[in-house]
Amino acid sequence: MEQKLDKQLKLTRRSFLKTMAAGTAAASAALSLPGVALSEKTDAATFATPSSIAFATDRQIEIEQPDEKIRYDLIDSHLHFTDFLEDTDGFPALCRAMDASGVSQAVIFGMPIAKQWDATMETAPSYYLSNDSRCYYYSGTDFILAEELLAQPLEIRKRFFPFCCGINGNDRFAADHIRQLLRLYPNFWCGIGEIMSRHDDLTALTYGEAPHVNSPAFLDVFDLAAEEGLPVLVHHNITAQSEERVLYRKELEEALAHNRNCNIIWAHIGISRRVEIQNLVTIASELLDTHPNLYVDISWLVFDYYFLDRFPNNYMDGDSLDDWAAFMDKY
Repeated sequence: MEQKLDKQLKLTRRSFLKTMAAGTAAASAALSLPGVALSEKTDAATFATPSSIAFATDRQIEIEQPDEKIRYDLIDSHLHFTDFLEDTDGFPALCRAMDASGVSQAVIFGMPIAKQWDATMETAPSYYLSNDSRCYYYSGTDFILAEELLAQPLEIRKRFFPFCCGINGNDRFAADHIRQLLRLYPNFWCGIGEIMSRHDDLTALTYGEAPHVNSPAFLDVFDLAAEEGLPVLVHHNITAQSEERVLYRKELEEALAHNRNCNIIWAHIGISRRVEIQNLVTIASELLDTHPNLYVDISWLVFDYYFLDRFPNNYMDGDSLDDWAAFMDKY
């Protein structure tokens, strides 16, 4: 969420509560994501040359309709085009689902990590937690996204702000790989991410050591992003699973301080499955007040778990919906 929102875009407490009632789990941060990317770099929909792909995915799927009439125009700030099997229903199907939900535009990216189907397993996995098979970094996800999006007509392309994400945060070549993508698809990418740092079971299952957001490879990516005027979306858990002590805040703060010209979006405000801590509103507020290049999104589990206190184990985090409304109103 942008810390200094333009007055016309500022989300009031009433607007926030109305938006939550409408059932959205996406912040309106993408409305001004952070300025440079959307205004100066984004005209991918207008200037990118359509792909030579002969057939783009358009899976016919059943779309669940909302329980009430859509009252607001929403922008989804965190949308994966592919799943952990690198499968997708395609952009036309996605747009139909967005239309049914009142979502006009979205920040979109692939899945940087893929789930492996072990040769010894008869049944294919459907999610990274399906079994204990390993996961691996998958750079092809960026090409799937780019080629599928560029194969769409202009009315679909202009609805999306594509990010590239298929890198290993431990690899010092990561920034070079991103440079290649920027060269291969000029005037297309609007940002970088979602890049995985600490992500509980996912990074534990992924080949190689767990990445850290303040590692040399990550810092190289932040420098490149600053040079290109691109925001970076990072998944970095604030702490470990089943641990209320805040363990990984310092890593995030070191990353933020490395290059103030790089705007970092903190995915899910640092939480994940079984990541349960007290007073997340206070922690996030302190970080936003201290670091002008920090933004947050409230996607995935944040709304159900922390806003509505619907933790699977009835955990109580100490923050109320009014606390979150005030947080949204301030930032």
